Amino acid sequence: MLDVLVVDDDPMIGLLLQGGLDPARFSVSITDSAFDAIAMCETSSFDFVILDYRMPGKSGLEVAHTLRRRHIPFLMLSACTDEEVALEAAKHGALGYLVKPVTPRQVELAIDTALARVNEINNLSKAAEVSGAVGVAVGLVMAAFGISRMKALERLRAYCRPRNLTLRDVSLEITNLFEIRIDAGSRMPAVDALKDYLLKNAVITREQR
Repeated sequence: MLDVLVVDDDPMIGLLLQGGLDPARFSVSITDSAFDAIAMCETSSFDFVILDYRMPGKSGLEVAHTLRRRHIPFLMLSACTDEEVALEAAKHGALGYLVKPVTPRQVELAIDTALARVNEINNLSKAAEVSGAVGVAVGLVMAAFGISRMKALERLRAYCRPRNLTLRDVSLEITNLFEIRIDAGSRMPAVDALKDYLLKNAVITREQR
C-alpha cells in the first residue's frame, strides 16, 4: 500500500481524493497548507505526493524543493492550462501534471504512470554502473565465464562486498590484471588467466566468511 499525501488549499480536492482513491492500494493523508506539507514530509515517510501548483503562503514549487531533496516522487495539480506552468512543474521534478477538476481514477492512473517512470529512471541509473571501467570489467567477466551481462555484474558485486571495495575499484583491478597479462605475453590466454584469478579469489572469499 502506498502512503500518499495530498496537498491542496481547496479542502474539497483533498477530501475527494482521500475518499476516492482505492483504499486497497492507497493510504491518503491530506493538508491544505504548504508549510504543513513540508513539515509532514520532513518527519514522515510518504511514498508519493499530489501537490497543488498555486497555494497561499508557499507555492507548490517550494514544496517541490523538499520533495526532491527527500527523493519523494510527486505530481502536480493546477487549474491552469498554460503550457508554461506544466513545463515549470516538470523542471521542478514533477512526474505528472493534471488540470483540475480531476477524478480519483485520473489521479490513480497518473500515479501509476509516474511510478513506472521512477522505476525506469532507477533502472537507467543501475545501467549506468556498467559504463567506463565497470563496463570493460563486465565484458571481461562475460567472456571469461560465458555468462550474461547481469550475471557478470552480480559476480563483480559479490567480489566487492567481503573485501570492502567499490565496484569501480574491483573493475580497475580486473582490467589492470588483464592488461598486465597481455603485456607480459603470458602463455595462458589473458581471459583464462582472469577466470583463474576470479575463481581463486572466490574460494578465498568463501573461506573468510
